[in-house]
Amino acid sequence: MRRGEPVRGVWLALPSVESARLMARMPADWLVVDVEHAPVGAETMTRMVAAIADARGPAPLVRLASPGVENVKRALDAGAWGVIGPMVNTRAEAEAFVAAAKFPPVGQRSFGSAWAGLAFDVAAPDYLRIANEQTIAMVQIENRAALEHLDEICGVPGLDGVFVGPVDLAISLGLGPDSDSRDPDFRRALDEILRAATAAGLPAGIYCSSPEAAAERLEQGFVMVNVATDVAVLSQGVRDRLA
Repeated sequence: MRRGEPVRGVWLALPSVESARLMARMPADWLVVDVEHAPVGAETMTRMVAAIADARGPAPLVRLASPGVENVKRALDAGAWGVIGPMVNTRAEAEAFVAAAKFPPVGQRSFGSAWAGLAFDVAAPDYLRIANEQTIAMVQIENRAALEHLDEICGVPGLDGVFVGPVDLAISLGLGPDSDSRDPDFRRALDEILRAATAAGLPAGIYCSSPEAAAERLEQGFVMVNVATDVAVLSQGVRDRLA
């Protein structure tokens, strides 16, 4: 991402370690365990992250239920290579999120997990040394309120990127739940997010509804896109077989 190269991933909403193990063998760059809008508890998330990390394939990421300290700590202590904090609308919220995700002197993350280093195949002291550089903290931009503070948010030291939640962003703009909206206001919002991220030297990602949408977003300038969601692929696959 730092080199501007696209990274393709898969969204995991099924609370299933077995499904995560299967997906971890796919030629994707990352898998995100969705804890915000999926029925995934802390224990299941921990085991899904471990299953992905042990495959030594895609990077295990977690989209948190909220960007609070407890949620950040649980995901990173489980061994997640990165966390996505939803509904971040101000610089203060972004600063608090980064502080929770990074060890001192960058942030205020506490140290003590016996599992975090296993995801990187290193001992605990080595994990403490590499974690700030090797784990990703991305804020999710998905509300009109955040658009008023983009440069402030993107300027937070220690932040590793921004990730757009297009459905909630569209809703907040009064456009309905359309992640692929062609509305000019929606397009301008995406352009502004890309501008602010680029100016701050941050990569930008976005949730995509399909491979076609992902290709379009890459062309637009985003570098981190999901090309599939496990629930959608499962449902559509069964529909196709039944038909």
